[in-house]
Amino acid sequence: MSTFIGLIKEIPGISVDCFDRENINSSVYFLSHCHFDHMQGLNDAFFDHLKQYNKYLYCSRITKVFLENKYYKNLRNVETYVKDIEVEEKVCIEYRSNSNSEETDILFVTFISAGHCPGSVMFIFEKTNKLILYTGDFRINPSDYRKIKSLNYYKDFTVFPKKFDNVYLDTTFLIDFIHLPTRIESINVMCKVVKEWLDESPRKVVILECSALYGSEFLYMRLSKSLKTLIHVKDCVYNSYIRIPELACHVTNNPLDARIHACMHKLMKCRTNVLQQDILTIVPSVRKWKGRDTSVVGEWDEIREKTFNVCYSTHASFNELKEFIQHFKPKNIYACVCPKNEEKTIYRLLDEIRR
Repeated sequence: MSTFIGLIKEIPGISVDCFDRENINSSVYFLSHCHFDHMQGLNDAFFDHLKQYNKYLYCSRITKVFLENKYYKNLRNVETYVKDIEVEEKVCIEYRSNSNSEETDILFVTFISAGHCPGSVMFIFEKTNKLILYTGDFRINPSDYRKIKSLNYYKDFTVFPKKFDNVYLDTTFLIDFIHLPTRIESINVMCKVVKEWLDESPRKVVILECSALYGSEFLYMRLSKSLKTLIHVKDCVYNSYIRIPELACHVTNNPLDARIHACMHKLMKCRTNVLQQDILTIVPSVRKWKGRDTSVVGEWDEIREKTFNVCYSTHASFNELKEFIQHFKPKNIYACVCPKNEEKTIYRLLDEIRR
């Protein structure tokens, strides 16, 4: 859960992933992705505020689709005052560092895919010899660091990591999980269990018990491709998904068209003709693995019948964060997930990693 208050101390006048309290005085806004802990203060009143003061919110193309669907009653303002920027495109943005002055400053911003959920991005902010990286929620395979153009620079045909003055870092699992299976490893385990279940009988169906409305789309796509079936989702997300070409062909809002259901109905209310004995529940989650052996990617639930739990994470583990920090060697790190009772431990671990 993000504890970031929205302000980049090196660049007064902009706000990221928080849109209330003192952030309302900022002159430009950025949203990394559509999860509620990064959307504090984002509501119809905020979009009216953008219109009133001619301000803009910047996000990715997919995130704007989600916003247009969520705030459809205020669609005109969302369409006008939310600007989407392509990944790996460096843009120049005018903003006011002082809300009491009409003088404007220049800020260069680059969006980078964060690997957390569809549309999730990291931000590189460049201004007067300051280079800042805000990761938002992220999980990137360490083997891909050198492949991401905007995170590197080139000299004499050699790739070097950029030197960031400060990294605002997703520390969600810095303490809780030393190692986590990759998403591909987790999905492969899921695919095997689901396939074996569906192959038993055409009457068999599967419930995907996902914890959040958005965030499991990569899982839907991989399951759909592997098992050659559509995934049934709720109408409210389907209306967004059909506007995302890479996702639209894998989902449906018709429960009769699918044997895998991510429609958030634990009791299969969308298919009253299905018997309880024919339902398998898959729970992709990482929280159940806290304090346990994460090399065990999946296991049957000891209490719930016909329920299979899979260790599935969209946040980086301690080992992944360690590789990230030691690869880029930022001058400073700000922990964006930092509960008060864990603050000393988090910064001690970060300091140890940087030594």
